[in-house]
Amino acid sequence: EVYFGAEHGWVETPVYARHLLDAQARVTGPAVIEEMSSTVVLAPAMQATVDALGNIVVKTQAAP
Repeated sequence: EVYFGAEHGWVETPVYARHLLDAQARVTGPAVIEEMSSTVVLAPAMQATVDALGNIVVKTQAAP
């Protein structure tokens, strides 16, 4: 579980190994993406996509 503040509290959160995500892989938060040199935490309503160059591109929903 990961704590995402008072709004979401503790949330069951999957953990992904970065090296196992292929190009065009899509991960929807809540999620954690781990690798040796960094960690990406996706809060609920965030989404990450691996682009053709292997970059993790994170998008958030616009506030209402």
